[in-house]
Amino acid sequence: MDDRFDHEMMGYALEEARQALAKAHFPVGAVLTIGERVVATGHKAMGSNHLDHAEMVVFRAVFQGDYDYSRQDSLGLYTTLEPCIMCWGALRHLPITRLVYAMEDAYGGCAEVPDDVLPPRHRGRPVAIRRGVRRGEARALFSQFLDSTQEPFWLTGGAPEFAAAVRSSGG
Repeated sequence: MDDRFDHEMMGYALEEARQALAKAHFPVGAVLTIGERVVATGHKAMGSNHLDHAEMVVFRAVFQGDYDYSRQDSLGLYTTLEPCIMCWGALRHLPITRLVYAMEDAYGGCAEVPDDVLPPRHRGRPVAIRRGVRRGEARALFSQFLDSTQEPFWLTGGAPEFAAAVRSSGG
């Protein structure tokens, strides 16, 4: 894929993140592609199901049904924030070969975990990673969220590493 395509797909993920932010939810958006075709979009959902991360929403949309795992599709995940351990584990379990994310997650990101620490089942299946695509736009959404949230976790100083990264001018 090229820079133009990555930029465009991240735009869709950012739009999903804006939708989450409009609902006062943590602004993570995700897009799943097969080749150059968008097959699912989604954003972080709040509520009783803590598993509804943006990545899990798009994974379920595509893989919960009758997806033929023998296909040799080129699947890509675009997300506004580096995946957490749950989403990274799901990604490694699925036939996704490319990950593009906007902003690193200093608090809970796991996309840079080396293969040699993974269980044998998940080693040797490379995932190409590109980071920093439209980082500034994602950072601005997270900053807006931190400025306006009423969630106790964030109000009591939860995830200080993440908040510091959002507030920094670097990147």
